[in-house]
Amino acid sequence: MACLSAGAQSPEATISAARITVPLDAGWRYAAGDGLERAEPGYDDSGWESVELPGSLSPGSVGTYFWLRNDITIPPELAGVPVWFETGKAGCAFDVYVDGAYAGSRGALPPDYYVRPQQNLALLLPGDLAADGRVVIALRCYYEGSESSLPGFLLGNAARANFIMHLQNLFNMRVYVILAVICLFLGAYFIAQFIGKPGDRASLFYALSLIFIAIYFTDMGAERVIINGQAMRAIGRASLSASLGFLLLFLMKFFGTRGYKAARIAVAADIAVFGVAFIASTGNDSAINSVFNLSLLPVFAVIILGLVIVARASIKGDRDAWPILIGLVIGVGFGIHDIVYQVLGRDPFAWLQGFTFFALNLSVFIAMSARAARAERSLASYMKETSEQRDRLSGLVGSAERLTAETSAVARDLDEAVSGVAGAAGKSAVAARVIGDSVARQNATLGDASRAVGGLVGSIDAVNAKLAEEASLLDDTAMATSRLVDGFAEVAAIIEDTARLATSLDEHTIAGRKDVEALAASMDRVKVSSKEILAVVDAVNDFAERTNLLAMNASIEAAHAGAAGRGFAVIAQEIKKLAAASSERAQRIGAIAAGIDGSIDAGQQLGAKVRESLGKIAEGAAETAVRVRSAAEGTARQKAQGSGIAERAGNLAKAARSMRDEGARQAGLSGDVGGGMTELSRAAAEVGSSAAEIVAMNVDLAGEAEALRELAGRARKTAEELAVLMAR
Repeated sequence: MACLSAGAQSPEATISAARITVPLDAGWRYAAGDGLERAEPGYDDSGWESVELPGSLSPGSVGTYFWLRNDITIPPELAGVPVWFETGKAGCAFDVYVDGAYAGSRGALPPDYYVRPQQNLALLLPGDLAADGRVVIALRCYYEGSESSLPGFLLGNAARANFIMHLQNLFNMRVYVILAVICLFLGAYFIAQFIGKPGDRASLFYALSLIFIAIYFTDMGAERVIINGQAMRAIGRASLSASLGFLLLFLMKFFGTRGYKAARIAVAADIAVFGVAFIASTGNDSAINSVFNLSLLPVFAVIILGLVIVARASIKGDRDAWPILIGLVIGVGFGIHDIVYQVLGRDPFAWLQGFTFFALNLSVFIAMSARAARAERSLASYMKETSEQRDRLSGLVGSAERLTAETSAVARDLDEAVSGVAGAAGKSAVAARVIGDSVARQNATLGDASRAVGGLVGSIDAVNAKLAEEASLLDDTAMATSRLVDGFAEVAAIIEDTARLATSLDEHTIAGRKDVEALAASMDRVKVSSKEILAVVDAVNDFAERTNLLAMNASIEAAHAGAAGRGFAVIAQEIKKLAAASSERAQRIGAIAAGIDGSIDAGQQLGAKVRESLGKIAEGAAETAVRVRSAAEGTARQKAQGSGIAERAGNLAKAARSMRDEGARQAGLSGDVGGGMTELSRAAAEVGSSAAEIVAMNVDLAGEAEALRELAGRARKTAEELAVLMAR
């Protein structure tokens, strides 16, 4: 027995903008089984079961033929005009017979069974049959399931038929085919992007989501089957669940959400379980519908998780999350529309579930395009910053060159000063040897004078001669001492100049090291910027590849459009040229950035050598300054001692002259002579000690001068190396 649940509708006709519809919900009779004789108008169907529509019909076993018949009176509002029979979105396939004549089909009966539940048809009733105002409509139905929905049938005029065939079917079927083509195009685009960047798993997941949703849209909108109708329906329904699973993985990758590994396992399990369930349900429409309703649970779970992920990203300030969030909200609104109609048990003008997923995919595409646009703007900013860094680097190189020239000048001055110190040290050594010889002769003379004191009275003439010789020797000593003092003064002046030069060299060396360290820091920043430039160049290359692919597809579509698409083809060609130019410029920028990176590496190595050389100069300058200060102090002491020697030598010469003038009185003053000789002996000892000290100091001064010469050579060599490095 058949089981039917029906709802009543008003039998009155509905007229809207010249569209006329008359419901045919009453008077239908049902019987299981088959036989074309049931289509004849005289066939006796009095024993059939009466049914009212809309409702659900259970014909019995799966894969059963059944018939519906109704004796219809043409309503007055349709009299005299062509009358159309509206099939509604029935869940079964059937052939329509009017007074025994075949009038059309909805879907296809076996062996090529298929049915499109979302399709509504309007079939023209033969005019000669409806001329008397009465017709018998018989429907030969077939359904591979346990329960078939029958939303109800209507009669309408041509305006209603045009509305059904062109507008309603556009939104219920053809638009899904358009959406499928768009999704396949976008899926191929992101597959190509993943091939270009294998590490971009987000693009791969999004492409798979688009491809699977395109399969679902194809099943929804195709008016003819590509493969077996049941298999196509099962594959299409399974693709919806797979598409949402990959969309969840995309969102988690795109926003860096935790739990990616667990989600990947759950999505794989969902695809496997429902894929097997849909395949196992092939051949039973009711079973496919049951599995599909069950698969909607994880679909809604994915939508809720997606809302949570995108909302959290929006709260964290991710600008890419806002377009996706808006798309999700719009999609949920479309989904609520379908849910409300399902709860009310009514058939809407169009089911909007396709627009739900398309709104989400469109928002994702907008978000990814916005991210690519920001990457392009970042590239422009990095290029500007790189130009500024290059200008600053040029200034630093100029400063380093000026520092090199100044270091060379300081090295030359130091070399000249060291040469002067060495010459002065040589002169001082000669003067010290002269003083030593003079002291030795003075000591010998004093010995002779001491031995001659005992016979002083008897040898006044010999003493006078000796005194004259002694006066001459003392004059020579005074002159040599004066020259020694003058040499000490000259050495002191040279050493003071050397000390100032050494201090200047130390200061310039420290400044040079600071400048070189600043240069190295700037090179590090430029190197980081060059690496960021290379990353952005990769993003520009990706963008250029996408633009090129988009232009290629646009050219293909323009070619398909013929003459109407010529203008769009020109625009597509220009976009392709722009993509090629962008790619070429990006490659040139990448090559320049790589060259800058190599130059920075070489500059960093050279900077390290400069820092090492300046460090050696600083150590040598500090050592030189210490030694020069020590030499200056020794020279000051020598100068003071030389002044004392000169003063004593002058006094001795004066005393000798007085002794010569007073020689006549020496006989009576022999005691005074003995005391004077004692004093002279003591002064001679002091002169000898001072002479020995001067000789020792001259030896030290000669050593210091040699050290200064070596240091000057090192400074000159370092300056030359620095100049060579900067010349590279």
